Amino acid sequence: MPAVSVKSLCDFLDASPTQFHAADALAAALQARGAAVLDERSEWTLEPGKTYYVVRNGSGIVAFRVGGDSPARRGFALAGAHTDAPALRVRPEKSLRHRAGDRVAVEVYGGPILSSWLDRPLALAGRAAVRGPGGRPELRLVNPAGPVAVIPNLAIHLNRDVNKGCEYNAQNHLPALAAAPLPDRRGGEGGEPWALGVVARDLGVAVRDILGAELFLVDASRAVILGRDGELINSGRIDNLAGCHAILAAFNAAPPGAHGQVAVFFDNEEIGSGTRQGADGLFLRDVLARICARTGCDDEGFFRALAASFCVSVDAAQGWHPNYQDKYDEEYSPVLNGGPAVKANANFKYATDADSEARFRAYCEDAAVPCQKFAVRADMTPGSTIGPLSSALSGIRTVDVGSPLLAMHSIRETAGSYDHDFMTAALRRFYETGPGV
Repeated sequence: MPAVSVKSLCDFLDASPTQFHAADALAAALQARGAAVLDERSEWTLEPGKTYYVVRNGSGIVAFRVGGDSPARRGFALAGAHTDAPALRVRPEKSLRHRAGDRVAVEVYGGPILSSWLDRPLALAGRAAVRGPGGRPELRLVNPAGPVAVIPNLAIHLNRDVNKGCEYNAQNHLPALAAAPLPDRRGGEGGEPWALGVVARDLGVAVRDILGAELFLVDASRAVILGRDGELINSGRIDNLAGCHAILAAFNAAPPGAHGQVAVFFDNEEIGSGTRQGADGLFLRDVLARICARTGCDDEGFFRALAASFCVSVDAAQGWHPNYQDKYDEEYSPVLNGGPAVKANANFKYATDADSEARFRAYCEDAAVPCQKFAVRADMTPGSTIGPLSSALSGIRTVDVGSPLLAMHSIRETAGSYDHDFMTAALRRFYETGPGV
């Protein structure tokens, strides 16, 4: 078992079935450490050494600690991750009624391994806008206890080639069979939509008072620590909630410094980041501009602050899978529990360059943390992450790193327990040292 328990990470994974729950858990952890929440619509008053955070759309967060010196001179030490994960989003107003049972219509969010969602208990989670006092909508988190649905596979007798590869059609094959008691069992078109009925019971409101909902079908099982010596973590959403957890732990543990310290948790990375709470929006730049404005920087000082800053973009890396060795370049394939991996790509799918890689390796060396390198085979194209988008919008030097992960985008992923401690230690050293090495 790692020196620092990973139980806290497992608790965070279990408490965060969606990006809305993840942001809520992150905000609660920040508040527990004395951070003050700021409203984007209000004027800010900031004090050196104090910690603040801003929430946008209930799913993106920027937390920061004001430095003792001007940002124009010292810059910001930033680390970023994303709160969302691939999932099946529910179309809550639509129930597919049939004599064989009621089904829940879904659409695919991001790039999940669809087969991993089948034949397992699924939970319903997300948020709903309900009618509040005076008719004003109130946003409330939704997470009824226990599994409520399942997506059954077709029996092998009716699909003899299933083990040779099976393509799932989202419209035809992924509607989930409701596993909870239905609000209306009369069949036909009558009765309320199933998902809204479940939400109404969970929140204690009438279906007619649910004005909107963003709901997902997610894994109903809890995170587990396994392996001979507890060296593995198996859970949903390790990509990228492990990154969020490591950043927050490092941010909370680091003492205030002369430089500013920032932890940013974007949403919607899995669908391209092109939202106001995503990395391809102005959320981070807006917050940094306001910090500079409230700490005595003029416009010139803001641009100096960006140039003096450094960002560590944290997202999972593809770990070496011994059963599929032909899919890897062995020289650039990180192993589980071998430490964080610097991710690089010739076409800048990752923001890493020689300078930013050297800086991160220095932080790892100072923290006595092993560091690996990740690159895909030359005949493959990797995915991307928040690093290139955020760096291009802000101009901040950035390195992309990640802990090795197996079965990325499966409903259950597997990571190394020691890697989480390694990443946290490297990030803490970064926050302590600042953007310069």
